[in-house]
Amino acid sequence: MDVAFAFICDYAENSSKLTAVGIGFDTIFTEEIPLNHPAFYVVAAFRFKAVEAGSKTVEVHIVDADGGDVVPALRTQVEIARPQPGYTHRTHRIALGLRGVTFRAYGDYEVSWLIDGHESAVIPLKIAPPPN
Repeated sequence: MDVAFAFICDYAENSSKLTAVGIGFDTIFTEEIPLNHPAFYVVAAFRFKAVEAGSKTVEVHIVDADGGDVVPALRTQVEIARPQPGYTHRTHRIALGLRGVTFRAYGDYEVSWLIDGHESAVIPLKIAPPPN
């Protein structure tokens, strides 16, 4: 399994094609802590080889610098089909919306993607005061 991409964005929709707006930010500036962020999306695409087809458990964790969960882990089951004839892999895209996430302190956070319990992608996120 390979990670094609993983990012945080303002909005995403995963239908026949993935649409994302405001992609790739890694810092949220705020004057006040705690920050109750109204909404953001975490997006990833994973490429699976034929031998990796089958049911997969996908988990997303948002953790603080001490490794504590900011929100309960998001879990879902996905079924990965074998690649179509003539292809070496199958790509699976996931877009998850998060609303009302509270960040209790300034600092470094991570969005961690796990496939069947193995960390597959990590997206850094910093909560910081506005620059001077």
